[in-house]
Amino acid sequence: MIDRSGLSGKTALAVVLAAVALSGCASVRKPMTAGQYQYMSAEEIATLSPSQRQMMNYRLETAFLSRPGNVKSGVAWSEYLKAEGRYSEANQVMREVAARNPDSGDALLHYAETQAALGHYPDALRTIRDAERVAPRDWRTFSQEGLILDQMGQPMEARMRYRQALSLSPKNPEVLSNMAVSYVLTHDLATAENYLREANDRRGASSEVQINLALVLALQGKQQEAQRVATAGVSAEQAQINLAALQAATAPGGAWEQFAVGAGG
Repeated sequence: MIDRSGLSGKTALAVVLAAVALSGCASVRKPMTAGQYQYMSAEEIATLSPSQRQMMNYRLETAFLSRPGNVKSGVAWSEYLKAEGRYSEANQVMREVAARNPDSGDALLHYAETQAALGHYPDALRTIRDAERVAPRDWRTFSQEGLILDQMGQPMEARMRYRQALSLSPKNPEVLSNMAVSYVLTHDLATAENYLREANDRRGASSEVQINLALVLALQGKQQEAQRVATAGVSAEQAQINLAALQAATAPGGAWEQFAVGAGG
């Protein structure tokens, strides 16, 4: 079996896409944002230059240490730590922030994400359900619970949570993408394709949705359409990267075949 601990959220195709370095883990998926909840994600931080990251390190750590109970500074610092692969430290930061802010749905949400990143799924499930009680109208909490349940091998329950998230944020591309991940994990690529097409058509859909759709198409043998989707609206350099990823995922012995074997083991 493939170890799914530390696999993400984001937004991304679980084991298969993580294996070709396109989707990262649940812990480093682009954070779910809603209005006032805006944080630079671990994925975004990872794209910065070394000098920019060094400056950010000092600024974010200083801000957190000066106000360890502040939710915004705590989340920002934990995202940086995740970008650096320091998941245990990110978890420690959010544990402290959540303890100081037990009525903050935002703090509990990000704490649950760090717990899931370490593979502590039962703990993450308890925390995200606390977040739902605190913030019952926040679609992000239900979407995150879905991600956790999928990692725990409970796809039916996970999809119920995604539907709850969609009832609060209709046609949200991130939730639709997460729903697609759920179907990829159970090898229902046709249904995953439908959700990804809907997500990709929505304004505000991330670039990850586009490449995820291309990969699902490729995994079903729809190579020409997959290549069109993967190269649409991107630079020539990025197009080549995307095409190479498609080949890596679908080649004999590639990411999908390894996942299929692992999932059946």
